[in-house]
Amino acid sequence: MKGPTILARTMSVATKRGSSARAWQYHSRSDTHSKVACWTVLFDLMCECDVFRRDATQGLVGFGINHVLVGPINKTLDLVVTRIAPGRPVRKRKTFAELAQVYGIVLDPVELSILARLPRIDGEVKKQDVSEVVMALEAKACMTEHSKSLPRLHAEILATGYLAKQAQPNCITVSYSMVNAASSFRTPSGSGKVNVHAQPRDARKVVEMLGQAIPRAGNLRSIGYDVLGVTVVDCRNDGSPVTVVAGGPAPSQSHHLHYEQMLRRLCAEYRAKFG
Repeated sequence: MKGPTILARTMSVATKRGSSARAWQYHSRSDTHSKVACWTVLFDLMCECDVFRRDATQGLVGFGINHVLVGPINKTLDLVVTRIAPGRPVRKRKTFAELAQVYGIVLDPVELSILARLPRIDGEVKKQDVSEVVMALEAKACMTEHSKSLPRLHAEILATGYLAKQAQPNCITVSYSMVNAASSFRTPSGSGKVNVHAQPRDARKVVEMLGQAIPRAGNLRSIGYDVLGVTVVDCRNDGSPVTVVAGGPAPSQSHHLHYEQMLRRLCAEYRAKFG
């Protein structure tokens, strides 16, 4: 599965984000990283999940990034996958493949070849196009000040899972987080100060919280997540390459938070509903 590698490679290229005049690899006030993370999950889902790829080939699914999920409290989700309503009007939409260029996603020749062979899937779905939201994914990042960020990260993930289940009780809820294990991080502030981390302790605390304190749907159906996943990266935000961390504090390959386990669980949930 190629998602984490594509995410790290793309983040390695600094871009101007938000109101900052300087190019950054990561900026907390930009959603570029979450858009790329969502795109990579869909890329691997189409590559690895035969049932999802079948439905994409038949034009049965669409997706939306930063899509408003309408419920008791409307919530903007980083990614939704939808069943497409029959007879929707034909209008110009960005396709999954076209968004790779829009988001500046950096693919190697093999990945470009794979992308060219994947079925067309339309993005920018509108409310009137959708018959059912089948997957709701929230992408989070904890890049610096890990201990300070834990309460907010925990609360935001819990709230998103609850609101998604309230709006679409039968949808597959996914929480996908990126955690930084770099020993230092240059903040995209005016001063560009460098925060020093106590690694691997800081990243491990976040990964442990995600694995232990975020409820899974089997235990708490109304607020729990069907699928959880984490990618641990080394991002100093100083122009040096961003890399994927394979060993500790990243989850082991058999852990339910590991990216490959997340994709397998996501495919299994989709197959159970639509296979």
